[in-house]
Amino acid sequence: MTTISLKIPDDLASRLEATARAQQTSRSALFREALEEKLEALASESRPSLLDQSADLCGSGGSGIGDLASNPEHLKGFGE
Repeated sequence: MTTISLKIPDDLASRLEATARAQQTSRSALFREALEEKLEALASESRPSLLDQSADLCGSGGSGIGDLASNPEHLKGFGE
């Protein structure tokens, strides 16, 4: 395990200490848990959705048939 030293404001240190005591855990464990949650949240926010990745392709292909989705004649032979 790697040791990291950091400076935090006194009020944050007090809150960290109080929360660690209330949860009967160490400050280090509490800090690791909070850091892990934050990093996971940031990672999920930065992943673009499939729609974001393919937005320029949506609607770009056309069949040339204006009523393709609404005319049952175009469905003959499908699902047989």
